[in-house]
Amino acid sequence: MKGSSRLLLKGAIWTIGGYGVGQVFRFGTNIFLAKVLAPELFGVMLIVNTLAVGISLISDVGINQNIIYHKDANDPEFYNTAWSLQAIRGFILWLVTLIVAVPVSLFYQSPVLAYVLPLSGFCIVLLGFTSVSLHLLQKRMQVVKLNAFEMATSAVSSAAHILLAWLSPTIWALAFGALVSSAATMFGSYFLLPGVKLRLQFSRRYSHDILRFGKWIFISSIVYFLSANFDRLYLAKIVPLKILGVYGIARAISELVGLLVLRIGNYVLFPLIASHALMPRTDLREQLAPVRIKFMLAAGVGFSLSVVVADLPITILYDQRYQAASWMLPALMIGTWSTILAVVNESTLLGLGRPRYLAIANAVKFAVLLIVLPLLVSSYGLLGGIVVVAFADLARYVPILVGQRQERFSFGTQDLFLTLAVFLIVGLLEWLRWFFGFGTSFDNLPTDWTSFF
Repeated sequence: MKGSSRLLLKGAIWTIGGYGVGQVFRFGTNIFLAKVLAPELFGVMLIVNTLAVGISLISDVGINQNIIYHKDANDPEFYNTAWSLQAIRGFILWLVTLIVAVPVSLFYQSPVLAYVLPLSGFCIVLLGFTSVSLHLLQKRMQVVKLNAFEMATSAVSSAAHILLAWLSPTIWALAFGALVSSAATMFGSYFLLPGVKLRLQFSRRYSHDILRFGKWIFISSIVYFLSANFDRLYLAKIVPLKILGVYGIARAISELVGLLVLRIGNYVLFPLIASHALMPRTDLREQLAPVRIKFMLAAGVGFSLSVVVADLPITILYDQRYQAASWMLPALMIGTWSTILAVVNESTLLGLGRPRYLAIANAVKFAVLLIVLPLLVSSYGLLGGIVVVAFADLARYVPILVGQRQERFSFGTQDLFLTLAVFLIVGLLEWLRWFFGFGTSFDNLPTDWTSFF
């Protein structure tokens, strides 16, 4: 496990570096797009992207997770079966987007959705034909090549969005930009592992293995989509598209730290634990614990700094149309720590081959959002809703912790210590910012909570 610990550290460093470069591309692109496009367009694309993700997840059987976890994943018969299921699923889901496009446009009273949704939905087809080489690289923990590839596709995506928005500052720049990004990922994936030759093939045995492991991924994916995106779908119905677009930008930025941890979990932690799944649980936990606490402390420092400076990028880089995000972002960011804890612990359970706990955790989170979000929005407006969204992952963390205890792989005491330390750091940094005359990151919170409705 000592060699694996070094591999974990190396993988984390490359993943952080690759993610950082990708986010520089995306953030720069977002700033340019915000200058040339109206906030309403971001609101439309938030609905489109949310629905596209939802449609994609309604039949997710965890092909990625299957390839990483299955012992025969390097067998051509297995990965050809997985790729064939993935490709056919992509076509079926695109047909679903064609069917729901008009009803969705009528529901949200936005006619353009009837045209944009089918176009953006074709990304599912392109990603369905993407090579399984990406997943095989994850299984083999070849994180250098994987992150280099994703940095390259991020650059292509940014260039495409900027060029299209400059030529045509309309909703179509965002829609076609997404298509170019998906196409670049699909074509580029076939050059990652030249030895992997894909063809349509179905193995009854491997199909059964994929579907058996994936049944909990399927359930988890549905409830994950609802728990992660219910706020977007709900607010899209009750707030103006302009405010929805601003909220979408704040929500996307607030997720950056959590997505980085999720990326490390998927690329490094999950494959590492899966490769040691036969090792005695007690021994594996004892050897992982010191590495985990160092990683989580680093994540906690990054989280603390992000909270304290969250409002500054908005006030400095965005024009007046987007300034409401300067109060939304810190309020969303403060709850990211619970997301980090949930994501890291989910990766360990997935590595142990226990995806059912993920489904239960996401179902609990969705139930909390379904009940509490409308109540607080009706009482305290958008600010109340944002507070619910920020801390909703606390509801997800509890079932995951229970699952870890049942699997004798719990880090509850470590998480409690880390949480206390992290919020002490946040409090200290906020005080230092105030002491030096820069106020706090929460100074822009609105006094009229319902003014955006």
